Amino acid sequence: MSGAVDLIRLTFRLRDLRRVRRIAGVLARHGFADVAARMGPAAWARSVFRALLRRPRVSPIPVERRLRLVLEELGATFIKLGQMLATRPDLVPMALVDELRHLQDEVPPFPFEDVILIVESELGCPMGEVFSHVEEIPVAAASIAQVHFATLLTGESVVIKVQRPNLNRQITGDLRILAGLASALEARVPEVRHFRPRAIVEEFTKSLQRETDFVGEAASMDRFRAMFADEPGLVVPKPFHQWTRRRVLTMERVDGVKVTDVAALKALGVDLAAIVQLGMRITLRSIFEHGFFHADPHPGNFFVRKDGSIVLLDFGMMGTIEPRRVDEMLAFMVAVLTGDVDMVVDQLLDADLIGDETDLRGLRSDLKSILVRYADANLGSVDIAAFLQEVMSVTIRHHVVLPADLLLVGKAIATMEGIGHQVYPEFKPLEAIQPYLTEVYVRRLLDAKRHSQVVARSVMDGLSLLKDAPFDIRRVLRKLRKGELTMNLRSSGDEARIRNTSSVANRVVLAGLFATFFFGAVVLLDQGGSVRTFAGWASAGLSWLFFLGLGWSLLHGDGR
Repeated sequence: MSGAVDLIRLTFRLRDLRRVRRIAGVLARHGFADVAARMGPAAWARSVFRALLRRPRVSPIPVERRLRLVLEELGATFIKLGQMLATRPDLVPMALVDELRHLQDEVPPFPFEDVILIVESELGCPMGEVFSHVEEIPVAAASIAQVHFATLLTGESVVIKVQRPNLNRQITGDLRILAGLASALEARVPEVRHFRPRAIVEEFTKSLQRETDFVGEAASMDRFRAMFADEPGLVVPKPFHQWTRRRVLTMERVDGVKVTDVAALKALGVDLAAIVQLGMRITLRSIFEHGFFHADPHPGNFFVRKDGSIVLLDFGMMGTIEPRRVDEMLAFMVAVLTGDVDMVVDQLLDADLIGDETDLRGLRSDLKSILVRYADANLGSVDIAAFLQEVMSVTIRHHVVLPADLLLVGKAIATMEGIGHQVYPEFKPLEAIQPYLTEVYVRRLLDAKRHSQVVARSVMDGLSLLKDAPFDIRRVLRKLRKGELTMNLRSSGDEARIRNTSSVANRVVLAGLFATFFFGAVVLLDQGGSVRTFAGWASAGLSWLFFLGLGWSLLHGDGR
C-alpha cells in the first residue's frame, strides 16, 4: 500500500515539476527566493530552489508591487487569484489590496487554428454549420478567453468568447500547486500564517470554477436582463444558448464606445453626467433591490451607445446577497453615511460579526473619529473608496469578520465611483448614493408584505415548536426514567437571585410569544383564504393563552 502511495506522490511531483520550476524562477527574479527557501518543500522541489539560493536578491521595489508583477507573469490562475485577493481586505493587508487592483489581464492572443478546434469540439459540428463568417483577429484577449466577431448562418451578428487551449489542465495543476504552497507557507512561514493562505486557496478554487463555466455565465446574463427589463438605459447582450457550451459562449453583438474613452463619448454627443448617474443607479439597484450584482465592474466591461444607453459585459463573476443580508447592509451603510456610530456597532452585533475578543469601546471610538471627520466634509468632496476603506480597516483591526459579500459590494460601489470620476470629474457620488440608500431603507422598513411574510414564518415556526413539544417532553421524561438527565445544583444563597432572573426571563418570553402570535393572527386573518384563516384563528388563540400566562406571572411577582 505504501509503495502505491509513493508512486502516486512521485507522479504528482514529476507532473508539476516544470510548472514549479517556472514559479520558482519568477519568484526569484522578483526577489522572493528567501520565501521559497523558508517554505522547505519536499525533496522534488529542493533542487529547483538550490540554484536560486546562491543568488539572493534584495529589490528596492515595494513588496506589494513585486507580488503583483509575479502574479501577472505567472498567467491566468495567478491573475485571477490576485483579482480575488483585491476584494478581500479582511485576508490581506490594504497596501497589497490597493496594488492588486492594478492587475493587468491582457495577454497575447492564441492562434485562430486553436479557436476552430475548441469551438468545433464544444459545439460538436464544423464551424461552417453554425457561422457564415468568423473574424480571425480577436477583438480582445485575456487570461481566461479571447473574443471574436462572427455572423450566424441566420445573419445575426454575434460575439464568440472562447476559452484558452488547455486552460482547465493548467488551472487544475496551478490549483494543486497553490494548495501545496499554501500548506507549506502556513507550516513554515509564521508571519503569513494569519493571512490564512489555505482558506484563500479554497475560496479562490470555487470562484475560478464558476468563472470558467460559460454556461453559468449565459444564465447570469439572462437573469440580469430580466431584472432590468424596466431599465431602458441598460443593454445586456442576449446569449445564444444553443451555441453555448462550458468553453464557448455565443452572444449577440452590441457595439459601443468604452466608457472611459471620454473623447469618443463627447464626439457621440452623449450626456456624460447622465451616463455616470445611470451606471451608479444600475449598480445600487442590482445590489439593494435584486441582491444579484456584477462583482467585476471594471471599465473594460462598460460600453456606451450613441443613444446614451450602457452596455454591460462579462458576467463571469457575479455577487449574490440574501434578502436578510440586504437589510443588514442597508442599515449598516445608512448608519455609516449618516454618522450614527451606535447604529453601526449595533448592526455589526445583530449580524453576529463581532467576536468576544473585540473591544467595543475602542471600536466605537475609532469609528466615531472617522465618521465625525467625514461628516464635516462637503458631500461632493468625499472619496467614497477611501471612506469605505477606512471604515473597513477599522473594523478588521478590531477583529470584526466582514463577510465576503459585503466586501464585494464595497468594491463594486468604489469601482463605479472611480469610473464616474474618470468620465465626469464633477461627479459627486455621495450626493447620489445617500438619498437612494435612505429611500430604499425606508421603503423596505414600510413594506407591509415583506414584514407579513416574516411574521407568518415566525407563526409557522411557533406552531412547529408547539407540534414538537410533546415529543421533546416525552424524550426528557424518558431520560429522567433512565437516570440520564443531569442537573446543575447551586448554593442556597443564590436562590433568590436565580428566582428573580427566571421570573423576568419568563415574562420576556411570554411577552414575545404573545406579540408574535397576536400580530401573526392580524396579518393572516387579513389575507383571507381557508388555510390562512385557520392559522390566523389558531394564532389568536395561542396569543390569548400567552397573554393570560403573562398576566398570571405579573400577579405572582416571584414567578413561582
